[in-house]
Amino acid sequence: MKLPIFFLIFSTSCFGQNSPKENLLDSLNKTRESERGVFNLYIKKPEFEIIAGGFRNRETSQQGFKPFTLTYHIYLPFQFDLNYVNQTAKDKLLKINMTLIVQHSKYGNYAVGFGSRFSFLVLKKTYVSYQFGMVWCEPTNRNVNDGINEMGFCFHHEFSLSYNLSKHIKLTANVIHLSNGNLFKEGKNNQDVIGLGIAYQF
Repeated sequence: MKLPIFFLIFSTSCFGQNSPKENLLDSLNKTRESERGVFNLYIKKPEFEIIAGGFRNRETSQQGFKPFTLTYHIYLPFQFDLNYVNQTAKDKLLKINMTLIVQHSKYGNYAVGFGSRFSFLVLKKTYVSYQFGMVWCEPTNRNVNDGINEMGFCFHHEFSLSYNLSKHIKLTANVIHLSNGNLFKEGKNNQDVIGLGIAYQF
């Protein structure tokens, strides 16, 4: 009976109180409490973006950029983001969105598909974004030089700088590249776009 009582008293004295190292770790954690972050998945309100700009065929880039092309983004209704635990009113540090992409030139040649967008906060209300997607290309007019020349799946890349004017409106500057990475056969689709956009969130 004495032996169990001895072990009980010994364990209580050794482990029942925090050691100096544990107290130091707790104090350090408390001082960094305001920096704690958390990932959250949110149901996103509908958002629509339109980008207007000039295009060129990468294969014959000496032609320069010509007007005009239009790109549309429809944001799917969910968003995964990184935010401060105790400061939810701040701008999100990282946002991940899925988008529906539609892009066409003035000649009617078009690409449609889906993309994943990663947005990083660089300044207050200002984000740098990279979007990678896969699109189906369809040339409705093969006698033009806009970079969409063959039917098939291609890769869609986009770099964007955006500024939130308000809760509902943001302005964007965009560089878009439609690559000839055709997945099922040799492809020759190779288009560059530089454009300005505006997005509205309902």
